[in-house]
Amino acid sequence: MLDYSEILTDHFLNPRNRGTLEGANALGEAGAVRSGNAFRLTLKIDAGRIAAAMFQSTGGGPEVAAGSALTELVIGKALAEARKIDADAIEAALGGLPAEDRSAAEVAAEGLVAALKDYAQPPAFRAAQGIRVAQPLGVAPIKPARPSTAGAPRLSANEERARVEAVLEEMRPRFRADGGDVAFHDILGPRVRVHLKGSCSGCQLAGLTLGGLQKRLAEELGRPVFVVPAPSR
Repeated sequence: MLDYSEILTDHFLNPRNRGTLEGANALGEAGAVRSGNAFRLTLKIDAGRIAAAMFQSTGGGPEVAAGSALTELVIGKALAEARKIDADAIEAALGGLPAEDRSAAEVAAEGLVAALKDYAQPPAFRAAQGIRVAQPLGVAPIKPARPSTAGAPRLSANEERARVEAVLEEMRPRFRADGGDVAFHDILGPRVRVHLKGSCSGCQLAGLTLGGLQKRLAEELGRPVFVVPAPSR
């Protein structure tokens, strides 16, 4: 596994305030389904103070941990204080992030900025938030993660397999650095199934590894995918 702090690991394994917030009056979204890190933050603001917060994320371990830490940072804060919370504050609350996962804190911070801007909208606009909150996260990209591929021919099964294996080869040094490895199994619709080997196999932190791989594959294949362990052989 990668070098994650105990604090980050705890937030991933035991995320705080994950889900949909009933009675929310502010909503912010950031990230993108295509890159596997769509993020939604819902807030309940009362008398200029954040009374409650919940998040949703399609990302892996670092993204889930960042959302969890963010909600703990904002609950109880006055709006002026909440506006000062940025990616650096979220990263610090997690005990640090590897450079390649820094975007997890950045996306969460963008979600907070969007939610606070949303709250500043006229009350009539915010009255419709209940409908928006009820919509599933990840129905469509929140914002494009790369130039649009509209009109481009879809990759064949063989082409997708080749790209998946190329990404695995690219990331293999990271897996092997901690005594593990990941091997391709197959692609079933949106699911890319892989075999976890060595220290990755059976580890409760496997989601951290799969989350990073999922983001990279979504970028390479140009469509949302979910990376899951294949059945044991």
